[in-house]
Amino acid sequence: MPPRAGYGRPAPPARIMKEVLTASPRAMPVVGRAHALLQPSYLLRGASPAVIAELAGVASIRELRAGETLWREGEPARSFHVIGRGLVRCRRYLRSGSEVTLGIFGPRESIGDTAVLEDRAYPAEAVVVSDGALVAAIPARPVLELSTVERSIAEALQHALLCHSAVLRTKVAIVSAGPVRARLANLFLHLAERFGETRDDGTVVIPLVLARGALASLVSARTETVIRGLRPWEVNGVVVTTAEGFRIGDLDALRACVDDG
Repeated sequence: MPPRAGYGRPAPPARIMKEVLTASPRAMPVVGRAHALLQPSYLLRGASPAVIAELAGVASIRELRAGETLWREGEPARSFHVIGRGLVRCRRYLRSGSEVTLGIFGPRESIGDTAVLEDRAYPAEAVVVSDGALVAAIPARPVLELSTVERSIAEALQHALLCHSAVLRTKVAIVSAGPVRARLANLFLHLAERFGETRDDGTVVIPLVLARGALASLVSARTETVIRGLRPWEVNGVVVTTAEGFRIGDLDALRACVDDG
């Protein structure tokens, strides 16, 4: 079933993302990897090649595995972080010991911008929930200095704040969607809209490898319940797990699941 307008989006230039995802640290210099990662990012969309090259020159690259943290709650926010691959979850621990997810961020998005712009500590930790993540860190000072003379940077930072607010609202919508299957459906629709790539056959590929336990943490459910909820979708081709992530074969079925609650 072809997706409705707004679901799925064209993938960034294949050459650029192939460089980011396949190059080993020895195969490509850090500056080259940073440039390939930053160029398609939302934070620097509209920026001139000279600006991107300048920021790539001061950026560092971090490769993280599932469960590793990008930062801890309370650490000073001194860098802008752009995700090239993977999914990162912002979470906070409550006094009771339980945890709450504040938002999820993925490819081409920046994360933690609000804390950096307000020059304060991170209010929550950022942990990788996919099988791994590739992240570029840009020191805050050069970005903020450029934003005073580069309109595109100033506008991108303002847009990032609006997007972060939307992410927080979306997380609330996901966990309040009703039964676990409705929450799962809402999550996959959300991931398809933000990170999905529409293929010629009308299916939408979500290039994020997420274990069942990671999905469970994102919808506040038990892993066993998530496994049972996914099984009928896998059989019917609604949501199929692949080596690169997930293939959504029927967005309308997921919408109906959300509507039915």
